[in-house]
Amino acid sequence: MKAPVDLPLGVVSFLLLASTVLGSSSRINNHTRPTAAKVSVPMQSSPLGPLFNITLGTPPQPLTMLSDWTWMSLFARSANCLGSYNISKCIPSGQEYFDERRSRTFATTNLSATGWERTSFLPGYEFAVTYDRDKVCIGDICDNGVVFQLSDFDIAVDEAVPFGGIFGLSPVFPSENVTFYPASYQAYLGGQLGPKVGFHSCAALTSKSTCGGGDMQTVFGGTAGSDGFDPTDVVRFDVDVGSCLSESSPLNVTPSRNNFWAIEWTGMWIGSEKVDLNRETVLTGCADGTPRAVFDEGSEGYGAPVPLNALADFLLATNATESGPGSAVSYLLPGVDDLDRLPTLTYEFEGKQNYTVSPRTYVSCSGGNCTLNIKTWDFYSNGPMALFGQTFFETLYVILDFESLQVGLAPLKKSLIASGK
Repeated sequence: MKAPVDLPLGVVSFLLLASTVLGSSSRINNHTRPTAAKVSVPMQSSPLGPLFNITLGTPPQPLTMLSDWTWMSLFARSANCLGSYNISKCIPSGQEYFDERRSRTFATTNLSATGWERTSFLPGYEFAVTYDRDKVCIGDICDNGVVFQLSDFDIAVDEAVPFGGIFGLSPVFPSENVTFYPASYQAYLGGQLGPKVGFHSCAALTSKSTCGGGDMQTVFGGTAGSDGFDPTDVVRFDVDVGSCLSESSPLNVTPSRNNFWAIEWTGMWIGSEKVDLNRETVLTGCADGTPRAVFDEGSEGYGAPVPLNALADFLLATNATESGPGSAVSYLLPGVDDLDRLPTLTYEFEGKQNYTVSPRTYVSCSGGNCTLNIKTWDFYSNGPMALFGQTFFETLYVILDFESLQVGLAPLKKSLIASGK
C-alpha cells in the first residue's frame, strides 16, 4: 500500500477512464428494448463542465454529477481510501460523496477492481475504483442494480470539488462489457429509456425556457421537442475513432481506450482560406490520415478548435497577440469596434456538412478586454484530433445515438437565438 498522501485536486477538466473486459453482468444481455421513455434534466454551467443531480441508493442519496461525454461509466466518490473506509480522512469538508453503508440496495460485484494511470483527475497516481451495484434515479426514471464505479483511491484528496461523481456518456461498442456502460445506457438496455441522448445550451438564446431554467439541458432517452430544433435538419455522422485517439492527450490514459464520440473532420476554413488539416499528421496520425473531431461538453472542449499549424494565420487575420505560457496562454485582441470584420471559423465533417462559428461566438470580452475563445491542437506531436465542445455547438442541438453509434447535429431555431449570435 502506498503511504498516505494529501494531494490537492486542482482543476479537474474531466475524468478519462480505460478498462479491459472484466466480466459480464447477469442483469444485462444482448437483448435491447428501445422505448419512447425519456427524461429532461436542466444542467448548470461550471468551469469544469455541466452539473446536474441524480440520486443513488436506497433511501436515495442526492449527488451532483459532472456530465462528461468522454467518461465511460457512472463514477461516485466514496469514503474509501488508503485501504479503508474513513470519512474524516477520505472526504474533505464540503465534498459530496456516496455512503454505500447507508444504502440497503447496495451490492458488491465479482467484477475486478481497476485502476488507471495518467488521468486528469489524479495525475501521477492510480485512479482506483471498484465496480458495485445500486439503484440510480435520473429525474423520475429509476433503474435498480446499475453497475457503477466507486472510488477506492490509494491517496487522500484534501480539496473538495463541486460534484460527488461523474456521469459518463461515452459510446458503447459491441466488444465492450458492462464496465463500459453508462447508467443511462443500462436503463436503455433494461427498457426504461430510449437509446438517444439530446443536448443543447441556452448560452446564446434569449431565454432559458428550453433548458428548463438551467444553463443547458440534457434529455436522457430522446431529444427535446420541435420547439428547439427542426428534426428534418438533423445531419447524422457515423462514429469513427480510427486507431490514434488513445495516443492523443487528453485521451491517452493507461490502459488505453477508444470509445469516444469521434467523427471524421474533413475540412476547415478561416474566412475563405482553407486550412490544410493533413499537413502535420505524420508523427501520430490515424492510418487514414484524417483528423477526428471528438465531441465533449466538458472543460477540455471549451474554445473553438484551431490546429497549431493554422494559428499564425488566424492571429494575423484577427490582429490578435499571444500572451502567457503553456496552458495559461491567451490571445488578446486590440479594441474591437466591429466583430463582423473578423473571419469566421468553418468546420466540415465527413465531407458532407459544414458548420460555422462566428466571431461573436469565439470572441469573449470582459471589462473592456477581449480575447479569442479558442484552443489550439498540435496534430504533429499530439495526434490529429481536437475536442469540439460548447463554443462549437453554442447554437446547435447535439444528439448522441447509442443504438446507431452516430452523432446528430441540427441548428437551433433562429427565433430562439439572441441577436448578434
